[in-house]
Amino acid sequence: MKSIYYLLLLSALPAMAEENGAAFKLRAIPEIHDANVNSPFAAAIPLTSLAHDRARTELEMRSAWSGVNLVATALSSAQEGGKPDNELLVNELYYDTTLFGQRFSLGKKILSWDVGFGFRPLDVIQQENRRSIFPSTLEGVPYLAWEKFTADEAWMLLLANPGRGRTGIAKNDESLALKYFRHDGNTDAHALLRFSQRYRLEAGIAFSSVVADGLEWHGSLLQQTQYEKSANTLASRPGPPLSATDPYLTQTLRQGRKTLLGATWTGESGVSLLVESWYDRNAYSAAEWRAAASLAQRQAALLGNPHIPETAVLGSLAYGTRDFARPNLLKKNLLLRLSQRSESDSFEPAIDMLYTPEDGGRVVTASLGFDANNTRVDAGLRVYGGRAGSAYRLLPEKRVAYLALQVAF
Repeated sequence: MKSIYYLLLLSALPAMAEENGAAFKLRAIPEIHDANVNSPFAAAIPLTSLAHDRARTELEMRSAWSGVNLVATALSSAQEGGKPDNELLVNELYYDTTLFGQRFSLGKKILSWDVGFGFRPLDVIQQENRRSIFPSTLEGVPYLAWEKFTADEAWMLLLANPGRGRTGIAKNDESLALKYFRHDGNTDAHALLRFSQRYRLEAGIAFSSVVADGLEWHGSLLQQTQYEKSANTLASRPGPPLSATDPYLTQTLRQGRKTLLGATWTGESGVSLLVESWYDRNAYSAAEWRAAASLAQRQAALLGNPHIPETAVLGSLAYGTRDFARPNLLKKNLLLRLSQRSESDSFEPAIDMLYTPEDGGRVVTASLGFDANNTRVDAGLRVYGGRAGSAYRLLPEKRVAYLALQVAF
């Protein structure tokens, strides 16, 4: 009975979209994940979200009327061995208006900034993970903003998460930001200042410039008065390497820095080559990953010990997989990406490799996109590997295959 109801609802959506000026996208994304059984964390896979097949379905609506902009998504996701999770998410709901000759906006909006492809240092508020597998539309941030535009310049003074102060999650922290943009010939320049209780003062600059036909280069720099870094205290604690509670400690450190430099060459045939290199002081060093691997090996060696509960060992191993939940596993990263757009823009094959020179790890991703009228299909395969002992070889996943079908109406 429910399936009939949903079919009737979907059949009515095009008429609703035409009547209300809304646009809809229906997406279905299954993912197949293969486990890395050679990882020292492999025994804890059942207790984590890693190396589990999953699928999600999204119905996204976009609408704008009288200065009000709305993006909302109905999501249904399921993971192998778990129960389906359904959610109605308001990604954006904000209002733009002009008052006394000044432009103001308020509500909830996606605030993702900067110029990078694989990493964006100036994403100080939204903090988007650019390397996730076929990401969903981001959830915006509550804000108030004043904006001023000219033909070549734009200013924005923004209060994010007003009244919240410092929260448990950095994205939800209250902060005040000033953003500046200037277009000058073939160059776009960005600058920002942001203040929050967690990071204090942050200052950033970025640029993107076309230096010749088909050749562009870009870069960005973020300097933080302070930054946070979490570490597993079991790595340095004497005695058995086990804990019944969360063993991670978050430290506040001084002088954080994130930098990126990249270039893109595009030929007349549509072939495009992207090269980017970035540094993230918040990430682990190769030495810290060696310590994490050593800890996991010592924990896994305790499995089968009749004097130690298996649940205690598996729980401690599962805690350790949190090290893989950061946007950048290593401080230094190099990304190479080769892609092509067909003359009709229908096909877009691409292959990229993320390389971590500190430990010799790599992530190779091959993808193919096909666009026809209101339908788009994307398929891809991502493989983790590299030198033995590298962070991506320690990951308890070996490969991920995905398919994404999208219909717009």
